[in-house]
Amino acid sequence: MSSGLDRVTLRQEAACDGSGLGNLVTGPGAACFGEEERHEVLDVLASGHLSRYGRMDDPGFGHKVYSLECEFAQFCGVNHAVATSSGTGSLLVSLLAAGIRPGDEVLVPGFTYVASIGAIIHARAVPVLVEVDESLNLDPVDLAAKITDRTRGILAVHMLGNACDLDAVCKSPPIMA
Repeated sequence: MSSGLDRVTLRQEAACDGSGLGNLVTGPGAACFGEEERHEVLDVLASGHLSRYGRMDDPGFGHKVYSLECEFAQFCGVNHAVATSSGTGSLLVSLLAAGIRPGDEVLVPGFTYVASIGAIIHARAVPVLVEVDESLNLDPVDLAAKITDRTRGILAVHMLGNACDLDAVCKSPPIMA
């Protein structure tokens, strides 16, 4: 059985103490990068257009982000989709699109990636930490206890590949807008 490392390009980081090479590291999802992805990245670099902006009538502008947004919107059956530069950016846009305003409370698991809490703070809302259960996800009992008249959202996180029990989250007391 393969560990998946045979399909991953590893890089070696320099040791911080200057003694030579340190640990072998790879990024999440690196095992999924193949020739198709490499070609797409090189195509963008060759075009000289490294952002989403360019003239649609410029033959050198590949409009890859625009095309992705259009194709994804069509796939989802909606009129618009917005690509972001990161998961953190996606969380922020989602919070703002959901109507989260400065001072609103958003419930979030106490054990999560920093971007979850960072996006809430960037939206100028107040993160309220909720205990996690044995699945490392939101504890439904503590979640229900943390809902107040200032709560405007719940940011459920599926931690470390464990799906959050969204049925339990949805059974929490209603949040008033």
